[in-house]
Amino acid sequence: MRSTFKTLFYINRQKTKANGLTSILCRITIDGKNSVITTNEECKPTEWNTKQGATTNKKTNLRLQSFRELVEKTYQELLLKDGVVSAELLKNRLQGIATSPTTLLELSNTELQSVKEGVGKSKAEGTYTNLFYANRMLCEFIKDLESKDIEIRSITEELFEEYRFFLKKKGLKGSSINNYLCWLSRLMFRAVSQRIIRYNPFEH
Repeated sequence: MRSTFKTLFYINRQKTKANGLTSILCRITIDGKNSVITTNEECKPTEWNTKQGATTNKKTNLRLQSFRELVEKTYQELLLKDGVVSAELLKNRLQGIATSPTTLLELSNTELQSVKEGVGKSKAEGTYTNLFYANRMLCEFIKDLESKDIEIRSITEELFEEYRFFLKKKGLKGSSINNYLCWLSRLMFRAVSQRIIRYNPFEH
């Protein structure tokens, strides 16, 4: 079944700041369920045209149009990647674009949450379970390094080999070790796609 996807710009006239401006919000609706995200734009309530979903300020309207295009582009990317998109998932991804995780475990948790939201739709429960354990093992490894987390930009190829050695010490099967290493590599590719780093440090 084809998803229905809509965006709507609006303001809350009851929430005006001391400077007389109010935030312009964007309501994202997918299959009847919606989420609201701020556009980081403001206007005077008297400047807002509810019917058009726009202001009397042309520059603000151009930025709103760019924001709408970003929402639509992100929706299409998620749809292509996961096969299904929820309003909340799209909202989270949009907020992630503005504030991408900069540490390894933050990124791992974010990626795992994305998979979890796809369970029963485009992802199997077993896939999530396997990745849940991959995430947990990565947390154990970072803890073993006596660190709370690691900055993604500081990661080098040596970390991959250290993790491999850590997994071997645990006496895991070769297939399990490969799965856990694949998760770490996947996170690096995700960091590249989010422009946190320029290339995957684990690629030869």
